[in-house]
Amino acid sequence: MTYNILLFDADNTILDFDKSEEQALKWAFRDIGWKYSQQMLQVYRRNNVAQWQLFERGCISKSEVLINRFVETLKELNMSLEHVQEISNLYEKYLMHGFFIVPYAEEVLGKLQHTHRLYVVSNGVVSIQNSRMKGSGLDKYFIDRFVSEEIGYPKPQKQYFEYCFDHIGDVDKGEILIIGDSLTSDIQGGVNAGIDTCWFNPTHAVNSSILVPTYEIDDLRKLLDIVQ
Repeated sequence: MTYNILLFDADNTILDFDKSEEQALKWAFRDIGWKYSQQMLQVYRRNNVAQWQLFERGCISKSEVLINRFVETLKELNMSLEHVQEISNLYEKYLMHGFFIVPYAEEVLGKLQHTHRLYVVSNGVVSIQNSRMKGSGLDKYFIDRFVSEEIGYPKPQKQYFEYCFDHIGDVDKGEILIIGDSLTSDIQGGVNAGIDTCWFNPTHAVNSSILVPTYEIDDLRKLLDIVQ
């Protein structure tokens, strides 16, 4: 299969969101005067994923995601909700400075930008994604970025991808591949949009869903064998 257009998810596909998340959470808790622990990180991550999945299904708004993930985390940790809005704001502020890159992302993007049309497809917050893409230096590899906050629909909804295709122009779906780490957002989104999918799965997570990605890779360099 020949792919000319590559749609890359951002977080934990090209940008190392896990590192950025932990740094932002640690700094936010520090500013509040709370002791940070790995337990806090684990509880937060579980609640964060749950809230984003609700957003993907259209059950809640992005603004609700941003606050609810901390409400649920603090409740579970039996901590006061007095500073919930403050810690949410601090976390987003520090997340903007999370410039960590997934291994080999720059190497792979540097090669592909000369042979393919590259786009970012993200459910993240516009200001945070723009800051992290620019700060990491990865923005120079992409023609455009499509962020759900600006579009009005999240991945994996079909309307999100229709917007992307309309703005890319002259689209042959057979020439498009989406690459992402999320089965529920990226792979389901690709299925909904009628395009091929590549699941980036560096941790070798078990796919317990009914989704069958077109490809699965555990190293971004393996993408080159698929698209070149």
